[in-house]
Amino acid sequence: MSPLKILGKFLISVGIGVLLFLIWTLWGTGIYTERQQNRLETEFAALEPVAETGGPRPNFDPAPGAPVFKLEIPRIDVDHIVVEGVGVEQLKAGPGHYPACEDRFALPLCLRDDGDVFWPGEEGRVIVSAHRTTYGAPFWDLDKLKAGDRITTTTKWGTFEYVVTRTSVVDDDEPVPSTGNAAELLLTTCNPKFSADQRLLVFAELEVGI
Repeated sequence: MSPLKILGKFLISVGIGVLLFLIWTLWGTGIYTERQQNRLETEFAALEPVAETGGPRPNFDPAPGAPVFKLEIPRIDVDHIVVEGVGVEQLKAGPGHYPACEDRFALPLCLRDDGDVFWPGEEGRVIVSAHRTTYGAPFWDLDKLKAGDRITTTTKWGTFEYVVTRTSVVDDDEPVPSTGNAAELLLTTCNPKFSADQRLLVFAELEVGI
């Protein structure tokens, strides 16, 4: 076989490999996340409700990957179970709730006096992150959210509605603005799509009286 034919077959094989990789990355990972979300829906529904509203039980400490609340954003068709943690494996299953408050997220706005992070309905900043291009891409259209759009979080201690107040784009290593509302939901994802150079931030304020 001539070197030219060998090269041609090699290039065809490489092309097929790249195509299969793209198919898995863009669609195959979404199938995995959909299955995980179905499982999480069942697990979340089976969780015992909390009698008091406004916050979880004392010492609430869910394991990484456990379902913690439901996130609904009608404007961009988001309807996902949020898991605890933002590690690689957790974000494969869906949006993740930050289990710790890092300096880049503007201490002490997202950290309680007892050292714990905040949960929906509480007077602090609740932070949720999700993929924008793979694993179901929950936050694919996050940039379409505008001031006034509504976000609903359903927990085992109540349902809480947030209203988008502002959006921002920061470099990946840039701290999140320290100013904000006392009770706030922060959604974060990569920006632009298919890049991790920046972070897209959406801030939403807890609506009083829900």
